[in-house]
Amino acid sequence: MNRIIFGVMAAVLASAMASISYGHAVYTGYSGAPGSRGRCASSCHGTSGGAIQISGFPDQYVPGQAYTVAISHNGGNTIRQFNGSCRIGSGSQNAGVITAGTRTATYSATGETNGIHLTATNQDDGTFTWTAPPSGAGNVTLYIAGLQGGQNGQNTEIMLTASEVVTGVDETGRLPEMPVLMTNFPNPFNASTRIRFTTPVAGPVSLEIFDLLGHRINTLLEGFVESGEHFVTWEASRYPSGVYICELKLNGSVTKHGITLLK
Repeated sequence: MNRIIFGVMAAVLASAMASISYGHAVYTGYSGAPGSRGRCASSCHGTSGGAIQISGFPDQYVPGQAYTVAISHNGGNTIRQFNGSCRIGSGSQNAGVITAGTRTATYSATGETNGIHLTATNQDDGTFTWTAPPSGAGNVTLYIAGLQGGQNGQNTEIMLTASEVVTGVDETGRLPEMPVLMTNFPNPFNASTRIRFTTPVAGPVSLEIFDLLGHRINTLLEGFVESGEHFVTWEASRYPSGVYICELKLNGSVTKHGITLLK
């Protein structure tokens, strides 16, 4: 499933969109998550083009693993501001830990003690790191509310859900029930990084790298692999710095996460 979400998808991603006000750099606690102050990082007007998009947040997460999440826009005005937070299930308890990345900062506000937003208004993109909670947390939801341009600019509200997966071989010798794409090491990296993944069954696998626009730029592996743990190195010296998406496919199952190249 494509995890790059475009447009104003309130009809699909949320049951209702409240009338909300103009986003500012100082607005915090308005990701739209349960217990937050609302969605004041976005606007209900939506008269311009383009949309905010999120990539790098996994479909399934490995407990304790860190994921680089990127925010950008696919057209229209720059991102005026966004607020984001991650919660366990559909409740108000924080899920894991969010830390700042490129052009972002964390905040603590009433009802939202581990949020993320831009350090300054009117940015094209940014990144942050989400470290998944320990085993047993179950499903988690990432909430993002953002605004492009001025008061009548395009607004985007996003909810992305990730399920917890079993990793490694347990005490009975069983492998995970689904393929697991681990965080690459190092991440961020310069020139090359090692990507680790686990497959529960033998079968045809593809491991590919995409840019934030969805263009495939490198195929690292395409072929049959046995069940078990595998390692692949990406030599990225000829690519520019930025956030890329690593995507693993096995028997129709797809998992992905963001990786950061810094030169």
